[in-house]
Amino acid sequence: MLIGLFIGLLFGFFLQRGQFCFVSGFRIIYTQRNFRFLTALLIVVSIQSIGFFSLSGLDLITIPNTPMPLLATLIGGLLFGIGMVLANCCASGGWFRTGEGAVGSWIALICFALTMAATQTGALKQWINPLLLETTTLDNIYNTFNLSPWILVTVLVLITVVMIVYHIKNPRYQFPQEPTTALIPHRIFTKHWHPFTAAVWIGLLGVLAWLVSEQYGRSYGYGVAVPTANVVQYIVIGQQRYLNWGSYFVLGILLGSFIAAKLSGEFEIRLPEPKAILQRMLGGVIMGIGASLAGGCTITNALVSTAYFSWQGWLATLMIMIGCWLTSVLVKPTQCRI
Repeated sequence: MLIGLFIGLLFGFFLQRGQFCFVSGFRIIYTQRNFRFLTALLIVVSIQSIGFFSLSGLDLITIPNTPMPLLATLIGGLLFGIGMVLANCCASGGWFRTGEGAVGSWIALICFALTMAATQTGALKQWINPLLLETTTLDNIYNTFNLSPWILVTVLVLITVVMIVYHIKNPRYQFPQEPTTALIPHRIFTKHWHPFTAAVWIGLLGVLAWLVSEQYGRSYGYGVAVPTANVVQYIVIGQQRYLNWGSYFVLGILLGSFIAAKLSGEFEIRLPEPKAILQRMLGGVIMGIGASLAGGCTITNALVSTAYFSWQGWLATLMIMIGCWLTSVLVKPTQCRI
């Protein structure tokens, strides 16, 4: 199980150094017509997609084909997008921002974790389950259209390459070159990574994460929402089944982000404005409800499920973006570090 902690540590390290933030990344698509983060996301998805279907072809992993609850997915994705703007972090962002010392993210993460636990085994379960049981026949896109998944992989990779070339030829952002007060004077710690560099490492690690977790009976790669609930459930209930590969993974995110922030001189206890505390709490609760309905958070849907062309992954990601954009019109954005 400790391998989950190690992979989570690396994941948290990559998130922090690349500042891989879904909230700001999705927001700038709408506010600035800037597709830099979307391109980085496509890089992660493309690498994982190639890896997943290659491993599946070798019978080393099993690709899920779970029927999608359409209404729950649409409502859940929209709610999650609204919640993450209010919280100013998504589920994975809550873990890695907490590792940087952001108290506001810590507040949102606790509310998200408690809400997720309530939807899994607590008071909210009876309200969530009926929507989850209303499934359709849709599972994975290539099954619906009776295609080889490699056709979709090829299309995805081609789109990703076009986006990369466009951003190389039309740079809209220059990353800071000045060294920080890093404890280790190396370029890994003295400046932020380009998001495309972070994306490559996150994608490769995602393939390894699925391969390793498969050995523990877990047919999936990265996952944050349910494992976050498992941490709370283990603390409260104490049952060993909640201390699993996934819960070690999310705890590793916190540790990896802390190490990266500390060594780069970026760890700093940052308190939110008092008026923003309730907003962060509300955002965490809404994210928890949204993730339970949509089958997961941005990591599950936008990063992993899209890579094996799950209908739920792609539709939930679209609804998360729409929820993010709608809420960004009403809520003043809080800038990330870069």
